[in-house]
Amino acid sequence: MKLKEVDRTAMQAWSPAQNHPIYLATGTSAQQLDATFSTNASLEIFELDLSDPSLDMKSCATFSS
Repeated sequence: MKLKEVDRTAMQAWSPAQNHPIYLATGTSAQQLDATFSTNASLEIFELDLSDPSLDMKSCATFSS
């Protein structure tokens, strides 16, 4: 059973357990071809909201380099 999902090929890290709301950070590296054919590096922050019935996580911020 899935609770939430993020469709990314990236490294991820969760915020500390005592923080609320819970965040997920995903990062991709430059020059690594992904499913979108992008070669840009990016860092994305997602919020885990279990009250939302959809599978998608809400994107809070995106940083590209």
